[in-house]
Amino acid sequence: MQLGNPNNLKGIDVSHWQGDIKWNLVKNDGFSFAYIKSTEGVDYIDPKFSTNIKEAKKAGLFVGAYHFCTPSSLKDAKDEAMHFTNVIRKHGGFDQLDLPPVIDIEKNQGLNKKQISEIVETWVYTVKEETQKQPIIYSYTYFIRDFLDKKLNIIPLWLAHYDQKQLPFSLPWQSWVFLQFTDKGKVNGINGNVDLNQFNGGIKELELICRK
Repeated sequence: MQLGNPNNLKGIDVSHWQGDIKWNLVKNDGFSFAYIKSTEGVDYIDPKFSTNIKEAKKAGLFVGAYHFCTPSSLKDAKDEAMHFTNVIRKHGGFDQLDLPPVIDIEKNQGLNKKQISEIVETWVYTVKEETQKQPIIYSYTYFIRDFLDKKLNIIPLWLAHYDQKQLPFSLPWQSWVFLQFTDKGKVNGINGNVDLNQFNGGIKELELICRK
């Protein structure tokens, strides 16, 4: 698995915790894309989701939405997937999003690897069936090692890995599509820290995955 590359496109991921964002300043600071939290669990909607999507897109960034998973059962996985898709539809639909949908999985809630993997697989399958778009899995190295089965490696990966001098240890994925490399980034237009990301490629490669 590759390390980050300073020539890759830069992006951020945000939620209501970043408060009011001046998206034009973010764009002018050299950022090309933003993933924005939309939902969590079976009923939570991020209060800044709709505003962030509209304003980031207006500023000229490629935008995507992510769902924070609170795993418990396969039924809940389906319910979480439907909650995510329904919220997106009520806030402009999937056509307004450029980037693939994302499941953020980083808590096991006392479940084992088989259970977590089946929950992730169910969420991904349900969202893909509903949207005809290929979702991406977001997680960090230790969680992937301990809780995600290698059969999931056919699903694109957004990896959280903050040590940019050392390659991630052996994981079932050969490469990442997005890399979150710090949670302490500083960006014009955002007060406080923000997650910084890279896309594995340039603008032409990003446009390709936006059309999928």
